[in-house]
Amino acid sequence: MIRILFSAWIILTCAAVSAQPRIRTEKGPGEKTTDFILENKQSGGTLTVLVNFKELYNCSNLSAGVHKYTVHYDNQRFLSLRAADEGYGVGYNYSWRWYLGPLDPDVDTAFVYRMPCSTLRPQRVIRTVYVLDKYRKAEAERESLGFMFPLSKGDTVYAMRRGVVVEIRKPEKRFDAPRVSFTTNSPNLLVEQPDGTLAWYICVDGDNVLVDVGDEVLPGTPLALAGSYDGEYYKTAVQIYWYETDPDRDWNDGYAVSKRLFPRFQTTDGVLIPKHGGVYTPVFTPEMQTRELTARELKKWRATHPGHKK
Repeated sequence: MIRILFSAWIILTCAAVSAQPRIRTEKGPGEKTTDFILENKQSGGTLTVLVNFKELYNCSNLSAGVHKYTVHYDNQRFLSLRAADEGYGVGYNYSWRWYLGPLDPDVDTAFVYRMPCSTLRPQRVIRTVYVLDKYRKAEAERESLGFMFPLSKGDTVYAMRRGVVVEIRKPEKRFDAPRVSFTTNSPNLLVEQPDGTLAWYICVDGDNVLVDVGDEVLPGTPLALAGSYDGEYYKTAVQIYWYETDPDRDWNDGYAVSKRLFPRFQTTDGVLIPKHGGVYTPVFTPEMQTRELTARELKKWRATHPGHKK
């Protein structure tokens, strides 16, 4: 069988989540207030809610337009409209959308990540591209999305950076599915990182996921075992992305776009961004594991890791 090293994925969007959040409104006594509550938040981490009030009447604390809110919990009350004339309720006409993670985060592009694979042996790294670019563009013009790591059965996939597990998706297995080199329709998980970026780990073993939604992970935390599409070749892939508002897009055009970066990894060759097909030996130290801990968290961590220097 010919092994195809080309790989591709589709950008994860908020529409990909199986259980959609929804807004519930509640009116206060005498309709003096109207509260907006987000229900059915099943993801961990942050949810950014954009509400576009096309019309707003008799409201004293908000004007029409697009407003951004951050939601951390299910059934969180994130907005309360107050009536200007308490004898009448607030009138409104709105639409809304949501994004996983913060919108317009301050991304740390200089952060040095841990490779998501073992540090005990050299690791080959493949750059992934859009599937349409593969067939429509010359190699130099193809847009790269992230990295794929060829692995072996039973290999562990590790967290690259501190974060909170936002989602774990395990699509139903299809035993009649065609063999492919890469697809996003595979078990995968999403981790929200401290700078607001989202680390997407694709192609893991859905029967051996080692974390739950809401878990906090540190660099080196085992997330899952490596996945496979054909039971012969094992791998995992990663993409780091976030969402930014786009001044050239109005509400009907989506308003925000996804952005991506290639992470910088610590290796025996130094800190670098892997080249396509390059082979590198990952490096991981206790300092890399604890660098994003607060002083209190670090003190607690050292108490449970006595071998770590003070």
